[in-house]
Amino acid sequence: MKLDDNLAQLYAQALIAVARVDGEIGADEGARLRTLVAAHTSVEIDYEQSFFHKMTADELAAAVRAANLDPREVGRALVSDAAALSLADGDLNGGEAQAILRYAHALGCTNDDIRSATNMLDAWLH
Repeated sequence: MKLDDNLAQLYAQALIAVARVDGEIGADEGARLRTLVAAHTSVEIDYEQSFFHKMTADELAAAVRAANLDPREVGRALVSDAAALSLADGDLNGGEAQAILRYAHALGCTNDDIRSATNMLDAWLH
């Protein structure tokens, strides 16, 4: 899935928000983040933007819909990428899982969509 520059920045900001749930973004997380975002765009991540505003799930969902993209497709990609990013520091914790699920549900993903993207969130799905 390719994203335009604006949406790619918003997508990156959502991943940053998930990564920051358990504190600062370490070197391994930063490297993984750049690799994950590069799969969807060639834009450089604007880390400064994340200091001034935390991307909410509803904001990302609105931007995806305004760009006429399939929100569930973006949601599945975000779930997969955010889960992979969470493992960069060793594990996926409950706070990260809840943040990922907020984004997924705002983007209209069902539990089956989430499971198709990763099985790492099964313990938090109801």
